[in-house]
Amino acid sequence: MSVDSTASLFMMLGQTADKTVAKIDHVVPKETLTLSDEIDLALLAPDSVRKAVDASLAYKLFFVFEDYLREMIVDVLSKEGTVANWFDLVPGDVQKEVRDMEAKEEVKSWMSLGSRDKSALMTLPQLLKTIDERWKEGFDDLIRDKGLIQEARLLVHLRNTICHMSTIPEEELARIKQTMRDWFRVVAP
Repeated sequence: MSVDSTASLFMMLGQTADKTVAKIDHVVPKETLTLSDEIDLALLAPDSVRKAVDASLAYKLFFVFEDYLREMIVDVLSKEGTVANWFDLVPGDVQKEVRDMEAKEEVKSWMSLGSRDKSALMTLPQLLKTIDERWKEGFDDLIRDKGLIQEARLLVHLRNTICHMSTIPEEELARIKQTMRDWFRVVAP
């Protein structure tokens, strides 16, 4: 066996061992999660930090997707020109739910959230409902296939799972990625 082959085998075994050890409960993950310079939660709760790291990719994907939908809705409904405010074109039940959320946020004014646009208070189902119900106001030209709305609706349970501090299997992460690829392939080629 050549030196290169031996080195390659050694590296492969080391990587395999690294991955195996990283999956063991109570082994401190490589990633840190600090509360301060002195407190690293990876040392105190390694299994929970490992789960948080696993869930973070799906969370980031949803963050980007929902932000993208919010911007799209505000842009499309603002261009309509028939009303003074894009929010007036949002379905009535969604408007009510967002106003209720605004009232709840006012009570929590001691938190440093600052003032948030109404779109920031809309949930994924509300965003999809707005696109669906206002399809002819410009979403039809932009999205072109209502099937994408239904595909995204299938993700709502996964989104809630992630946002309520649970992990999802790789198979479901792949579903999120595929749905987002479909949307971005059609809407933002």
